[in-house]
Amino acid sequence: MGSKKIDRATLIILDIGRNVSTPEEKNEKSFFENARECTGRIIERKILSQDKNYLGIILLGTKKTKNNMALQCSGTFKHIDLFAELQNPTWQLIRDLPEKATNSEGDWFDSLIVAADHLKNGVEGVKFTNKQIILMTNFKSSSDFDSNSVETVINGFKEEKFEVDIFGPHIYENSYKSPDLDLAQKLVHATGGVSVTFDYCMKFLLFHQKKAVNCIPWNVDLSFTPDVKIPVSCFVKLKDEPVVKKWMKAVKDPVTKSASSTEGIVHHKTHVNLENQAVVESSDLIEGYHYGQQIIPVSDYKKRMLYESGEKSLKVYGFTNADNITWHHLNGDNLLYVFGRKGDKKAQQAIRCLVECLQEQNLVGVVRRVFNKGNAPKMFALMPVIDSNNFVCLSMVGMCYKEEIKNMAFPPTNLKKYACTEEQVDAFKDLIKAMDLTKAYDDIDVDDAEAFPIAETASPTAQYILDCIAFRAMNPDKPLPQPRDDIMKLFEKPPLVEKRSKEPIEKLKNMFVLKKVEVKTRSKNNESALDQDQGIKPSDSTANDNDVEMHDVPKVDLSYLLKTKEVSNIGTTDPISDYQTLKNNGKSLGDLSPQMTEAIECLIHTNIDGTYSKALKCLEFFRTECVNSDPSYYNNWLKGFKMELLDNKKNNVIELIDSKKLGFILKNENDSSNFENGDQGDSQLYENDTQPNLTNLTISSQMKKFLEDM
Repeated sequence: MGSKKIDRATLIILDIGRNVSTPEEKNEKSFFENARECTGRIIERKILSQDKNYLGIILLGTKKTKNNMALQCSGTFKHIDLFAELQNPTWQLIRDLPEKATNSEGDWFDSLIVAADHLKNGVEGVKFTNKQIILMTNFKSSSDFDSNSVETVINGFKEEKFEVDIFGPHIYENSYKSPDLDLAQKLVHATGGVSVTFDYCMKFLLFHQKKAVNCIPWNVDLSFTPDVKIPVSCFVKLKDEPVVKKWMKAVKDPVTKSASSTEGIVHHKTHVNLENQAVVESSDLIEGYHYGQQIIPVSDYKKRMLYESGEKSLKVYGFTNADNITWHHLNGDNLLYVFGRKGDKKAQQAIRCLVECLQEQNLVGVVRRVFNKGNAPKMFALMPVIDSNNFVCLSMVGMCYKEEIKNMAFPPTNLKKYACTEEQVDAFKDLIKAMDLTKAYDDIDVDDAEAFPIAETASPTAQYILDCIAFRAMNPDKPLPQPRDDIMKLFEKPPLVEKRSKEPIEKLKNMFVLKKVEVKTRSKNNESALDQDQGIKPSDSTANDNDVEMHDVPKVDLSYLLKTKEVSNIGTTDPISDYQTLKNNGKSLGDLSPQMTEAIECLIHTNIDGTYSKALKCLEFFRTECVNSDPSYYNNWLKGFKMELLDNKKNNVIELIDSKKLGFILKNENDSSNFENGDQGDSQLYENDTQPNLTNLTISSQMKKFLEDM
């Protein structure tokens, strides 16, 4: 059986001896307190990032000795304790960190050897890709080492690819030099590590970051026709994701107040018949779908006839002008980049050619994507991407279907009354220049002068949620704290931008004098019922002189909204009005009859309240129109529609039609002089023709069983 692969193993060596217990200056934290806080923050970061990397802790300067090297070499490697072996980090690991320093001292160089031995031999069946040792000590406790052992250790670290990082003192900028610092510099340089202070480290750990993952491509063929395909790989560039994707549910014991993730509440699911309250077994259930207020059963045979999107694919439907694709046509929660398949030079060359052609012709591709079998298809827009560094690819963004686009009408804004002068426009331009975020700071390098850079600014919401999770894990019974100052600073305006924008803002205030509009409303408590019934307005004698009269309120011309809309067909919103409008425009009954019957059928099938009032009203109107013109349109349609209602077991609708006397048009109801074609022989029915002719057939039991199986 192969060994388990872990991307990174981190072993922290935390010095808790007496050499780190005393603060260097009064009213400041000691080295031990800073190191403990930094260690807790590192563990917290690894837990919340939800990565599967291993972490262990070695305590230096403990009273007891507990490590594998001390067992092998008696009398050596003293005061070094393997506090936590390499494992997935937990909140309990932070709780168990020592609260106070000890009076003992340990050899930091020996602790590195203990850490290397544990990384190499401490965990069986696990292979680490990267091995990191973080040493937190102030080097005020001297170490016993000789040049031969140092060279041996350094060569062993380089051979095993160990990375040694030193947190706390900056070994390269220390005011005094010592053999310990020289050796530390040599170790860091030889292993490719870093040396940072606690201030820099805590600044780096100030905000939570997402787990770094390797991009997994979605490989598919970009097909234009069945014979023309380009092998491509799609990568997710941006995606809207929740702060915490997966939650591990735990049950809290009310007695011990401890939570367990291995225990849970037992749930029983039962199916109950609402008519007789009887329990129904799962084997007796028939799956179905809600259609309005009815449940349509779906058999296994019909399931095979349902729509299937097919295998995974990326098909090009065509190309359109880029101006036809605006921002409100796009949707989805991610942005993908499309490249030619890795290792396929022809595919990469074809994609580059396609990108350049789309860029030159100002075109956008429209594609249909099926992620895998069983997923619904989605439409995407393929847009060219060419940046200054000759980075060439296609970006893929989701597109809306027609039903998802909502068109909203707004009043025109190009009115002379609200036209701006050139001076006012220039004032806004000055404000925009003054609030340029790319030049928000003047006391640092030009490369870092931008405020809130894209893809680098932390989300205050996400940071606060993760802070609350960490606080609740460590303090289960305390109320959640307010957002920390570091998060609230994200809402502050950069000082330089605020300073530059003061003058343009004051200039705009003088140019645009805004009047506050107060809409006065009558108080129902102070008005009598008589005043409300008669519509008497309250007296204006108590109004303030500073109040703005209602005639000063800017008026917007909304008359275009009151114009009669152009009707092209009969819809379900107001079928009667649409019918009359089209009739006045010269449409005949033969042209309007299919649209009207389709609207009536749609109103009946999609009815929710069960009264069918709107559908019956339209049915009555359409019947009257046919009585006065040609009954054949109504009778022929109603005959087939009743058969359809009988098949769908909607006898209640047939009963409503008969009770409202909206059945077939009889002979005595029609006047032959009103006929358009003058022929009434086939268009009239007698009373015995009001029901469709149904013939009772005797079917054998075998044939009946065969039909039921179908």
